[in-house]
Amino acid sequence: MLLAVPLSLFMNLAQAQFDRPPDSFQSVTVTAGGNTQHDGAAGSGSAPTSVTAAVIGGGPGEPSVSSAFASTTLAPGSVSGSLGTAFAGPGAATARAEAYLGDGLTLNANTTDAFARIYFSVTLFGTSETFLDASAVPAGVQGKAGDLNTLFVLGIDDHFASWETYKTLNFDGSTLLERYQTGSGPDGRTYGVFDFSAEIPLGHEVPLDFYMLLTSDMNPTGVSTNGSAYTDESPGLYWNGISRVTALDGTVLSYSVSSRTGTNYLLSASPLVTPEPAAWVLAMLGLVPLVMWRRRAVKTPTAC
Repeated sequence: MLLAVPLSLFMNLAQAQFDRPPDSFQSVTVTAGGNTQHDGAAGSGSAPTSVTAAVIGGGPGEPSVSSAFASTTLAPGSVSGSLGTAFAGPGAATARAEAYLGDGLTLNANTTDAFARIYFSVTLFGTSETFLDASAVPAGVQGKAGDLNTLFVLGIDDHFASWETYKTLNFDGSTLLERYQTGSGPDGRTYGVFDFSAEIPLGHEVPLDFYMLLTSDMNPTGVSTNGSAYTDESPGLYWNGISRVTALDGTVLSYSVSSRTGTNYLLSASPLVTPEPAAWVLAMLGLVPLVMWRRRAVKTPTAC
């Protein structure tokens, strides 16, 4: 079972199953108006690496126009990304961004015990927006217009925590928001600083995982209106440092930490708070469908 971990309270990361990938990777796929683009990369390095994809479907003279973009970034001790979908008319758009950073952590301490308890924190920050022009929806149309979803997972050895957000956009313009923090919800806290403790073996490398999945699917049924969805998970999920290490009986220990990638996990891995590369694409692509649609609407003659 997964446990919620509220701010300022130390609780054990729950033991759970996580399908740990064999290596770090990034993958983005976007589709709009039948056009698809993909980008991806394997591995990670000491410097941040990113992948990005963007696409526009439809254009002047066509009954609909749509756009989508997605981007991910891996940096030492952090994972982040952004994506957006927009449409006008009966257009549709989808976007998916997935990234995984895998590292190995070795803890040593001044004890003959085989295990110790490590106390640490992580930070998760981002923002999202959704929009739908309910006034343009044909009469009688109801139900789901699209969605915007995020998932983050932190793992250390066989302990895991997760943060999930689901936004459902309806044709009446309303948005249903559900947030789950390590299984608790639908009103869990998914942004902020989170404190954890975990019992791990001493002198042996244990896996350390940072995982992110962002998805959006807008107007799959092709209703003629306009709308958009956007999330910028930046700076995203990042390691925030170790506060202390204790023996299992609570005795505070002196300790040292090393990692497979050379990242210093004693300290915070806080990245520079700058927009994801695709956030700048949003400024261009996100407005394209609405601008073009409104221009066509203005030019459409009305009956006298």
